[in-house]
Amino acid sequence: MTPTLPLLEQVRRLLERTYGMDAGIDDLSRFVIGDRGLLLLYPDRGDGADVVGAATAAGPRTLVRDTGLDVRVCVYYPDAMIDRLERNPPQRGLDDGNVDDFADLVEELDHLLLLGARVRSGRAVTLFELEFHANVSKHLVLSRFLPGARRRLADRHRIWLRHHLFLKHRFCDERLSVRRRYEDAARWAVRFVDRIARVRRERRLPVLREFHRGSAPDKVALVESLAAPR
Repeated sequence: MTPTLPLLEQVRRLLERTYGMDAGIDDLSRFVIGDRGLLLLYPDRGDGADVVGAATAAGPRTLVRDTGLDVRVCVYYPDAMIDRLERNPPQRGLDDGNVDDFADLVEELDHLLLLGARVRSGRAVTLFELEFHANVSKHLVLSRFLPGARRRLADRHRIWLRHHLFLKHRFCDERLSVRRRYEDAARWAVRFVDRIARVRRERRLPVLREFHRGSAPDKVALVESLAAPR
């Protein structure tokens, strides 16, 4: 990571470089709001906007409005979450106190970048694909902030990260379809990160870019194909 860059910009560059992605966003600050921005722009929790990735009513979220002529997106990060990350920055190491907030930051930024890339290419994206892609991105990014990230990830770090990203969460949305979408996205992400770890190192970047470019069915098919030697 480049310590002189803001955390959000570090994550953006890592994701775009890894996936070969062009979201067409030069200034992230234009798309990020805090508590005051949420109150001013979305006093009724969206006023017609669709909410993506909102685990709780008070949590970070990506808000999307399709006007029929264009797509408008912004990411909301609660002021309290940003304050916690500033007091315990991931650049100094990940621990039980900052892993959840950092994972949330990566997830919503990934939603924003993927939506931008799909709009630029004129392609649709499903909610399942957004969540699946973000889960893989969270594992990718957070792995880079763990000790020894440039070498093989230690087993204890892998187990710790899996617990925090995939195992400890219980999806409690009253809508069964929403719970299943989150559960399915997490399950397929676990399969992908497990299987790509067995891919030869020189093949991993092309596989990650293939994963990013594919539709939701393409992503699932890629995971299944990784069960065989590559």
